[in-house]
Amino acid sequence: MTAWLDLTKKEFRLGLPAFIFSLIVLVGIFAISAIIGLSINLMWETLTIGAFAAVALHGFYLAYYLLYSLDVERKRMHLWLHNPLPIVQLLLAKIVSGLSYMFITFITAAIVLWQAHENSMVFIHLSEWLPPLLLSVITLLTKTLLLGCTYLFFWTVFMALSKTYNDFLSFVLTFLFFLVVVSLFNTVKGVSFLFDWGAVNSESVLSWFEFSTSNEIHSFKIQETSTVFYIGHFVRDLVLAGLFFVGGCWILDRKVEV
Repeated sequence: MTAWLDLTKKEFRLGLPAFIFSLIVLVGIFAISAIIGLSINLMWETLTIGAFAAVALHGFYLAYYLLYSLDVERKRMHLWLHNPLPIVQLLLAKIVSGLSYMFITFITAAIVLWQAHENSMVFIHLSEWLPPLLLSVITLLTKTLLLGCTYLFFWTVFMALSKTYNDFLSFVLTFLFFLVVVSLFNTVKGVSFLFDWGAVNSESVLSWFEFSTSNEIHSFKIQETSTVFYIGHFVRDLVLAGLFFVGGCWILDRKVEV
């Protein structure tokens, strides 16, 4: 356990540049939103929109982090894979560090979103919106983990192919394999009802919003819609993420030689 914790600490140091860059992008989104808002005297409203977009972009954070971290490891693959720890622990350290960095930026974006909303003209009933907001956050986190593990799996496929073919051909073959997997998932959508359990109905989900201005009077109109969250969908995404993670570990351990 101590060895894995030491490895995770090294992973935090390795992924620090990716984290710093994500913070710079986050601040950039806030700054651009505020500047645009100041130009039209709607700073808090535009900052609310920018912060909401920043929160939504966290669905891609883990995949982005792994893109950077695994690319660094590829340059020193012989050292990384010769670590005495199992492949599962090597990759798990990257998942943990990536999610930890993501939580920092996510909480930052959520705080800015809340403060901007509180100072804006956009009004929502918190008691009505809190349950769907929490479910939306859970959905975002599960999708983040699924996208990250999906990228990890196909990266290992690419690495296995690159032992035989050049990088360009390996990328093409990996992309074709990705299309095959996507097509396979589309063909089995008929059994999606197996995961349509644990329904949670929500009547207050943001559908769209409209902004209008007349004689320097600004107004916002929020359109709400109803939807259903399924606990089974969360379980499905976590199971798929686990399968991709295990598959990536197996390919990296058995098929990628250094």
